[in-house]
Amino acid sequence: MVETKSITPSENGPYFIEGAIAIRGTDGQNLAEGKERVLLCRCGGSANKPFCDGTHRNGFEGTEVADRGPIASRRVAFKAPGITIFDDRSICAHSGNCTDNLTKVFKLGIEPWIDPTGEAPSEIARVVNMCPSGALSYVLDDTAGPDATPTEVARPQEVTPLKNGPYAVTGGISATSPSGEPYEIRDRCTLCRCGASTNKPFCSGAHWDKGFEAEGV
Repeated sequence: MVETKSITPSENGPYFIEGAIAIRGTDGQNLAEGKERVLLCRCGGSANKPFCDGTHRNGFEGTEVADRGPIASRRVAFKAPGITIFDDRSICAHSGNCTDNLTKVFKLGIEPWIDPTGEAPSEIARVVNMCPSGALSYVLDDTAGPDATPTEVARPQEVTPLKNGPYAVTGGISATSPSGEPYEIRDRCTLCRCGASTNKPFCSGAHWDKGFEAEGV
């Protein structure tokens, strides 16, 4: 019985999902019910999405290039009374949940693009919690230092294929390269499944440019 829940991007191949992790379809059904191990497509070409069907053997290049350094060293802090918003652009999946839902704080096409004074801290926290990649995080404290641990809501350990987009991973599941080198564990992150990310294994938003199409399953 596999006890450790983990995700491992194989070399130029699929994600190895171990530990009976739920794979949620659009209807909430666990597509991996009863399975200790599954292989998820990351080349974008499988005819059996989200599962691998071997299409990657046609020449998929899956070399991992994402920064393995600490998140705290990359993120930028935006402070206002009662809240500090952290932004790590390197892992943004460009879902648009922030700019679509709170335009007074998250300003598309404007620099600086975050105005932490634009709304009450509680409302900012609500919208930041909608960020699937974890690029945005927060603490309800305007004196937070650079190494502060962000506040997170409780999320189950599962993987959800987003429609025409990446895999949303929640619950702090560890991601480890084939060489055994781990990435810093995040409560939430988005893993590329279109095959075109420039920040593999994480999503870089390249599915928009590629025109990737895949239902939530």
